Amino acid sequence: MTMALAALATHGATRKGVSGPDSVLFSRVYAYADSTRAIRPDSLTYAYSRFSFSTDRRNILLMAVPTMYGVARGDVRQFAGESINKIKTDSTGNAVVERVAEVNTIRHGRSALSVVTKFLAPKIYDETIFEGNLLSPFHPKNHRFYKFRFIHLDTQRTRITFKPRADNTQLVSGRATIDNATGRITETDLYGEFDMIRFRLSVEMGKVRPLPLRCKLLSKFEFLGSKISAIHAIDYGIAPPSLPADKTLSLPETEALMNQIRPEPLPENERKIIEAYYRDHEEQEARRAADTIVVVRKKDFAQTIWNAVGTPFINRYKSSFGPNDEGSLRINPILNPLYFGYSNSKGIVYKFDIRMGYQFTPNRDITMRLKSGYSFKLRQLYFSIPVRFNYNKRRNAFVALNIDHGHHLYNSEIAADFPTQLVDSLQNAGLRLDYFRDTRLNLYNNYDLSDYWSFNVGLSFHRRQGITRKAFELVGLPSLYRSTAPRLELQYRPLGWKGPALTLDYERGIKGFLGSDADFERWEFDASYIHVLPRLRSVSMRFGSGVYTKKGSQRYFLDFSNFRQNNLSGGWNDDWSGDFELLRSAWYNSSRYYVRTNATYSSPLMLTSWLPWVGHFVEMERVYLGAVIAEELRPYAEVGYGFTTRWVSVAAFVGSRNGRFERIGFAFGFELFRRW
Repeated sequence: MTMALAALATHGATRKGVSGPDSVLFSRVYAYADSTRAIRPDSLTYAYSRFSFSTDRRNILLMAVPTMYGVARGDVRQFAGESINKIKTDSTGNAVVERVAEVNTIRHGRSALSVVTKFLAPKIYDETIFEGNLLSPFHPKNHRFYKFRFIHLDTQRTRITFKPRADNTQLVSGRATIDNATGRITETDLYGEFDMIRFRLSVEMGKVRPLPLRCKLLSKFEFLGSKISAIHAIDYGIAPPSLPADKTLSLPETEALMNQIRPEPLPENERKIIEAYYRDHEEQEARRAADTIVVVRKKDFAQTIWNAVGTPFINRYKSSFGPNDEGSLRINPILNPLYFGYSNSKGIVYKFDIRMGYQFTPNRDITMRLKSGYSFKLRQLYFSIPVRFNYNKRRNAFVALNIDHGHHLYNSEIAADFPTQLVDSLQNAGLRLDYFRDTRLNLYNNYDLSDYWSFNVGLSFHRRQGITRKAFELVGLPSLYRSTAPRLELQYRPLGWKGPALTLDYERGIKGFLGSDADFERWEFDASYIHVLPRLRSVSMRFGSGVYTKKGSQRYFLDFSNFRQNNLSGGWNDDWSGDFELLRSAWYNSSRYYVRTNATYSSPLMLTSWLPWVGHFVEMERVYLGAVIAEELRPYAEVGYGFTTRWVSVAAFVGSRNGRFERIGFAFGFELFRRW
């Protein structure tokens, strides 16, 4: 009997896939993951981490990479550091990390390649290993993407090796050691490539909780000739350090604390780098104590000027302020080619983004954003400034002010009031009566009555200025029109926040109210839903309609809230509900009603991902479907396909109007460092 089982185990060890006794073992792995999934992590724990960097090759382009500015220049090519972190788990299960003590030899204590820190908290039993990326080979829903081989080490342990069936950056290869009795993964090595980072991650798992005890990451980053090698390691569950109350640790105190806490001695190269850092610090302190006069060289002065003025032009800027870092500021680079995009309707567009926030309490904060772009084809500057004060985040209660500028409205009704010959002569002279630049301001208050109901009430202001004022002067019409309208929005979520959202929007323009010269009534209905599927797939659906039920004597402006051109799209993840990429801008404002529907299917491994070489770099793919019915669109339909890589997102679309082919178009955007 024993010999028969041994022969069967040996037979299973030489086969690919999972069958026989190996399928039983994998069932135990899945069962172990399910049995421990409900175990919450400790509410408070401490971790020790260390890192070292080597800039093997670099050039000036490395300065444009987020978080890499500190290692992109200077004579030093080797960096190292270590830290102690307090990790708290909040009520939602998210980890809040607080740095307790740190030694960092990078200039000015900057971080570098900080995107890899997410690799140090892998969730190997979940569908995705790192924050919604990389499909885990240890989850049953991802089984079809991997090939497995079993090697039975002894009666207690089995080693599983795995490799992906497709060469794609969303999949990993590696090996794992399994406890035969329980199905617990005791340790695993993962090899992969993601976001221009090739890595090997070694994980030692805990004996009780399905969480890592120790992780070691070897990574290489290459970008346009620059090459960075890095080592990161972290130990979870260390003993709480003895810290002085309300006191910032000095460097000697930090050194003593690290020597006390460090689980194992530093590698020789890291020890030398950190010891040199300590010696430099001691020499600087000695010079200050002796009142040594330090002469500032011209090179140092020029470097100071560059840090203050030049850095924001090519590097992302992040900062915090306030007694306890309650405030935050983030500025995207001012002159960075990675923020260009392209579409048929707007041509090349350059984008710029600033974000700011301040937290008064965990339940109350304020945020502000400046989002702008310039279309070189249309010669238009767009910007949007949303300001939001959350006064009760538990109820999603906030007051918001949105200012948008640069949106162009098309209006054929004004031109229709005049003879065709006059309108044609104005257009031949480059003067038009049918295009306006819209500046709008929305002030509103939102409050969630429950997880199912929300209401939103406020005011909407519009200032519409004719593009060519001279044309209006020639026909004796004002070129400036204003409207002020109270607005009410009611949203119902029948399944709560994870289900569809049904929204009813009502706006009533009152002539003479706060300077308004328009009298109208607008209704809009919108239904949207993202159906999340296993293996990073999703189906996004949207249906909406709108109608003007009242128009005053000046039937000039038709401007819907949920059917408008998106001038400041933010790349692959900006508008999940789908948009009409090829629909000409004039059609958005030419009908008193509309009915629209959109659907988008997203998947990491659909078509292009399975192609040789090309498929290695494709991260996500999408199929787009959209249609709209309006007064002269019966219907307009659009289909498209797109994919995103670590560098760019590309999509192609085909549009038809009233059953006839209209045109083909493309959209393009840089995706470099989107997750950084």
